[in-house]
Amino acid sequence: MARTDIGSYKTLYNQLCLIKKMMNLDQIVDIVQILGILVLIYGMWLGLKQFRLLRSQRRDLAIMECARSFEDKEFTEAYRLLTTLESGLTKKQMDSLGEEYEIAALRTGMKFETIGLLVYKGVVPIDAMEDLVGGAALTIWNLLEEWVNDTRTIRSHPTFMEWFQWLVDRLNDRDRSKRLPAFKKYKNWNSPPY
Repeated sequence: MARTDIGSYKTLYNQLCLIKKMMNLDQIVDIVQILGILVLIYGMWLGLKQFRLLRSQRRDLAIMECARSFEDKEFTEAYRLLTTLESGLTKKQMDSLGEEYEIAALRTGMKFETIGLLVYKGVVPIDAMEDLVGGAALTIWNLLEEWVNDTRTIRSHPTFMEWFQWLVDRLNDRDRSKRLPAFKKYKNWNSPPY
C-alpha cells in the first residue's frame, strides 16, 4: 500500500513538473490575478443579491406592520364612528358632535398621516398601501377634508394632516375608479410556490 502512495505522489510530482515546464511564473501570476478578479466579481454579485433580499424583507415587514396597525381596536372604533357622518363637516360642525368625534378624526387622520409619510419615504410601496387601505383613506378624507382645512386656517397650521392629503392626492392620481376590485382582478389567482 505504501508503494501505491509513493507512486501516486511521484505521478503528481511529475505532473506538476510538467506544468512548471509549460508555464513560467508570470503566467501563473496572471491566472491567479484573473481568479482573484472573478472571486471579487462573484462577491459583489452576492452582496447585491443579499442587499436586494434585505430590502425586500424590510418592505414586507413594513407592509405587515401597517396591516397590523389597522387591526387596532381604537382605530376600528374611530373609523366606524366617522363613517356614520356626512361628508364635508366643518370644524364647527365636528366640535358640536362632541369630543369623541374629534378624537376619532385625529386618530384616523394621524394613522393615514403616518402611512402617507411611509409611502413618501419609500418604506411602504403605494400599490401595497392602496390594496390594503386605499379605499378607507379616501373615505375618511372625504369625510374630514373640510374639517382639516378649517383646522389649518383656525390654528394657523398649514401642515396639519399634510401627509394624509398627499397620500389621498397620490391615490387619486392612480385613478381608483378604473381599478377592478381584488375579487375580480385576481379571481384566477394561484398560490405561489414556496
